[in-house]
Amino acid sequence: MYSGIHLSLLADLALGSILIFLWVVRRSDRHALYWGAGQIMLGAASLWSLRTHGLGEAALIATAGTAGLLGYVAGTLHFCAHPIRWRQQLMAWGLYALLLIGIAHFWPSLSFSLELAALSGVLGWCAWKLSRRKHAYLVVGVFFALRALMNLAFASNFLTHMNLDLAFAISFILKTGSILGLIHAVLHENAERFLATLNGLGHGFVIRDADGIIRFASQKLVQYTGNASAEAFFGKHISAVTHSRSVEQSAEWFRQVTTPGTRLPCIDEALHKRKDGVEIPVEIISVPYEDRGQTLVLSQIIDIQARKAQEAALQRSAMLDKETGLFNRSTLRQLLGGLLEDSATSGRHTALLLIDIDHFRRINETLGHSVGDQLLRLVATRLQGLQGVHDILARFGGDEFVLVVPDLDPASAAEEADRLARLLLLTLATPFPLEPFRITLKASIGIAFGPAHGLDAESLLSAADTALHSAKDAGRNRYCVFEARMSAQSRDALLIDEALQQAIARKEFRLVYQPIVEARSRRLCKVEALLRWTNPALGFVPPDRFIPIAEESGQIVDIGAWVLQEAARQAHAWAGQAGAPGCISVNVSAAQLTDPDFMATVEDALMRSGAAASMLEVEMTERVLIEEADTVIRVIEALHARGLGSSLDDFGTGYSSLSYLTRFHLRTLKIDRAFVNGIEHDARNLALVRAIIAMGHSLGMQIVAEGVETEEQASLLADLGCEYLQGYLISRPLPPGELPGLTTTTEA
Repeated sequence: MYSGIHLSLLADLALGSILIFLWVVRRSDRHALYWGAGQIMLGAASLWSLRTHGLGEAALIATAGTAGLLGYVAGTLHFCAHPIRWRQQLMAWGLYALLLIGIAHFWPSLSFSLELAALSGVLGWCAWKLSRRKHAYLVVGVFFALRALMNLAFASNFLTHMNLDLAFAISFILKTGSILGLIHAVLHENAERFLATLNGLGHGFVIRDADGIIRFASQKLVQYTGNASAEAFFGKHISAVTHSRSVEQSAEWFRQVTTPGTRLPCIDEALHKRKDGVEIPVEIISVPYEDRGQTLVLSQIIDIQARKAQEAALQRSAMLDKETGLFNRSTLRQLLGGLLEDSATSGRHTALLLIDIDHFRRINETLGHSVGDQLLRLVATRLQGLQGVHDILARFGGDEFVLVVPDLDPASAAEEADRLARLLLLTLATPFPLEPFRITLKASIGIAFGPAHGLDAESLLSAADTALHSAKDAGRNRYCVFEARMSAQSRDALLIDEALQQAIARKEFRLVYQPIVEARSRRLCKVEALLRWTNPALGFVPPDRFIPIAEESGQIVDIGAWVLQEAARQAHAWAGQAGAPGCISVNVSAAQLTDPDFMATVEDALMRSGAAASMLEVEMTERVLIEEADTVIRVIEALHARGLGSSLDDFGTGYSSLSYLTRFHLRTLKIDRAFVNGIEHDARNLALVRAIIAMGHSLGMQIVAEGVETEEQASLLADLGCEYLQGYLISRPLPPGELPGLTTTTEA
């Protein structure tokens, strides 16, 4: 009789234990805990209800049964994400238990029917709640509904003494069905969670076996491959749907991934060909695993198109100048090296034009670096307009650009480079509109040919740079083609530059002084300090050879400071001597005048020597005035405020600068020797000198005539109103001790 009951109780215990075990495995599934505990309590209540009992046993049965119903209600509420109001639930089910105990005392059979009816209602409610959603627990919900109907029938037939063994046997079957439904739900839920995880990670996933058969494919992989759906993958060979590897390649790849000792995860890249023929780069991250004794490989397929595009963008960025978008210096060297290798084997020539914008620094200093950068971008755009299809255009740095023209016929290479250089100069000479300015640029260009002037990039660039400096030395705004003699000059300049670095420390410099006298009395008024340099290895180096190199290297600032110190020391030594010059004129370069510390250098020379400021005069050329106008005006004002004099040397050569003189309050104007020479015979020169003297006087300046060599020249100049004379007629430049009637002192 009790075999069905025992099976039913065993099913209660199994179902409850499985549910509690699910909660132990995943603590977030508290509905399983509530259902499991409820099922076990219901089983206990069923077991106790079959025994003869008094009021105490009835209370125990009612309490256990009520706890079981509460467990099912709480579990279903939690499963459906509804809040569990424990206080209200406990109060309601507590009242129900008390009611049940009271009925059991007076009418035991009715009490058992009510318990079954209540269980039927709770299970029916649970089934209704579970059926409202599409999920794997629908099977469990169906069995809940069947159990509810069975318990309802059992309750109604209990009064008629239905066969209990049959009832419990049916209950066992339904509970077993619930167990199977629960197992199905858990497995399905885990599978769905696994699929949702893989599909939601944003990358493609595929699982394949040793034969290459696909066991799983994520939805993202569908997008990569261009297939209709993930189901199109299942059961097919991976090479048939991914189009990236052949069957043989796929098998070899599987062996590599699954070989013991292989470093995991295995990461490689492939160019995946989609079904529609489009190729996309992918990264494949693979790990093998065992599933029921079979080796499978899980691969994550990552679309790396964006990464590859970013890498390409970074590579392009590393190759390009960020300001102009042209190739940068590093890229130029790489590309040029390849072109020269081709030229060496093909017999064709490669022309390289190194372009330097003349006096670009003035634009940055006067208009600002932002305007300068904008102008460089406009220059780059214009140069691109002259660039051939196979030409290379690069910004070499600062205001320098390089145009490389490959694959030239040796017979016409020079002519083509000449044409391009002329076109470049004309293009840059066209005004650049930079509101509110219209800026006209000039440039110097050095040209070299490979392989004639260089077999590698460095050699060819060096040759072009040498030619560029020749163009600058020739007056700028022109181009020069490299010649072998330029290399000798360049090497000579390098030797001079290196020797200059130690010249001051080794006391290789000295000053000589050329007298400047009054035109009529011939009385010594002042002297011009002239720098001389003798090096143990190079011998005597003329000023016109080493001064430009010192200016280009920046060493002229230190050399000029030494000259100021020495001239001030000599002026102080002569102070108070009868017939001594009242002033020493010192030549200064543009680099000195634009040096922020120039006035501090002057002050230091005066302080160290003890000389009065009036004993020194700063002498500058017209070129300095034109190129550094704004800076020179401020410096001249500061010099005058300190008590020093100022003089303009070599007036009239190189520039049409008459309009500039009104901006500068210079005190002395020196007429260049080119105008003085031959004035006694050349009426044009005489007229020019007369005009210069008149103009200088109108501006309140005193006039010094340079290069006076004859008495007739001296007489004419005095008659024209020239105040001072300088030249070989008066004296050659002399060491301080050889000036007539003067002594000198040794350097401190």
